[in-house]
Amino acid sequence: MLERYRLDEIALIVASLTTPNISDYSNVGQPLITAKNLKWLALDGDIRKLSKWNDTVNMHFKCAKVPAKTIILAKNDLGRAKKYIFQCEQDAYIANDVVAIIPNESIILSDYLYFFLHWYQTNKDWRQLHHIKLDLPALEIQTNIVKLLKTSQLLLKHKKSLLAVVEELPLHIRNISKQTEQHASHLNDGFEQLQTLYHLALHKIFTGELYQFHNNNVKRKP
Repeated sequence: MLERYRLDEIALIVASLTTPNISDYSNVGQPLITAKNLKWLALDGDIRKLSKWNDTVNMHFKCAKVPAKTIILAKNDLGRAKKYIFQCEQDAYIANDVVAIIPNESIILSDYLYFFLHWYQTNKDWRQLHHIKLDLPALEIQTNIVKLLKTSQLLLKHKKSLLAVVEELPLHIRNISKQTEQHASHLNDGFEQLQTLYHLALHKIFTGELYQFHNNNVKRKP
């Protein structure tokens, strides 16, 4: 059984720094996320390399603190086809030019929402971010889905390095060039199939097709 929610029913959306700080912890050593560095972060940058809030020169610069597992978007991306999405693995500060989505993990796992937003973003206008609708399974099912998607994503991320290792084997072992070419070709085909299956899985999971054992499987709120 799926249950339908609006995004603002299951997550705190911080889109303005008039919102009170999420926590009162010390600002010492916390990274500051802005729209300018968000693209770099979303493309696999290291958050540890960001300027820290207490290191910034402009100390009157307004910001708000958000907890680990917060999902960050740039405000100026919301109307665009391509959106850069970053999930914090630690507490961080955010500037006024980004939007923070803090999921209620008693209803939706942050990792599940992160994958959903990546799937949802194609050709969507998010200026009505609060009204995005999600059909959610139980947390146990969300956990299993996240494990599957993370495993697939990790393999696809390391595709080039794995292929490179196989292709370099003839440099270390004699008389296996032909076998290596065959294995590399099969491995590349396997990655292409995995990429196709990964996108198919995202579609079936987030459109609800995966759960359609009968027609009325979504519990809609009145």
